Amino acid sequence: MIADQHVHLERGPYTPENYPDAWLDRYLEQAARAGVQRLGIVEHAYRFHEARGLLPNAWADARCLYPLETYLEFVERSKARGVPVSFGLEMDYVPGAEEGIARFLARYPWDFVHGSVHFVGDVGIDLDEHRPAAAALGRVEIWRRYFALSRMAAESGLFDVLTHPDLPKIFGERAEEPLDAEFAATVEVLRRKDMALECNTAGQRKPVGEIYPVEGYLTVARAAGVPMSIGSDAHVPEDVGAGFADGIALARSAGYTEAVHFIGRRRIAEPLP
Repeated sequence: MIADQHVHLERGPYTPENYPDAWLDRYLEQAARAGVQRLGIVEHAYRFHEARGLLPNAWADARCLYPLETYLEFVERSKARGVPVSFGLEMDYVPGAEEGIARFLARYPWDFVHGSVHFVGDVGIDLDEHRPAAAALGRVEIWRRYFALSRMAAESGLFDVLTHPDLPKIFGERAEEPLDAEFAATVEVLRRKDMALECNTAGQRKPVGEIYPVEGYLTVARAAGVPMSIGSDAHVPEDVGAGFADGIALARSAGYTEAVHFIGRRRIAEPLP
């Protein structure tokens, strides 16, 4: 069995008062076409009123539009339908916000929580409108701080998976220096905290044109015994399972023979197809 462990519903035809079952069904139909047997749904936590302030900038605050209660009602309804879906959140890690993040996550017994680093300070490293600010910081500083934040996210113990783990390359601006030491240091924290690393195929659909992370990062993680999950990071039904053949091939090249998914914060390993 293969699970697409990183799927977003957020661009759907719903309002804050209504998540239509038919929208999730479109994802499930695409999953079947793509040979994916299970979905891991993660809404971005910053979309909910209750997460306001957990990202300290106006970009995030402007997007806190939905009540968490409506999402939870949809989760419960979907579980009652018996669909092959696990439900979680993609939670941004921000240093100093750990207590607030923990309180927010405690509002519901999620199946899993993705931990993501999207911001270095106030700079959104995957936001096109923030590219001038990222350039002002410089690539060396962006990559250095990104990996430091990734290790802090893992150390927090709040998350099950570290997502798109070399995200600063999204616009094709790769690190100017070798990253082997950063890979090794981050993998050691993941190993110690019993956290998984994500193989995220969305990078193929971004300007960089390649999967997150590079094979070398996955290889170090596999050698350390760090589990791997695989996700498309789909935001529309058509992208469910996108790039999975390449993602699975990359994972196998790095030495992985299985991928994990989650039910009730319990990690389940399945052989790669």
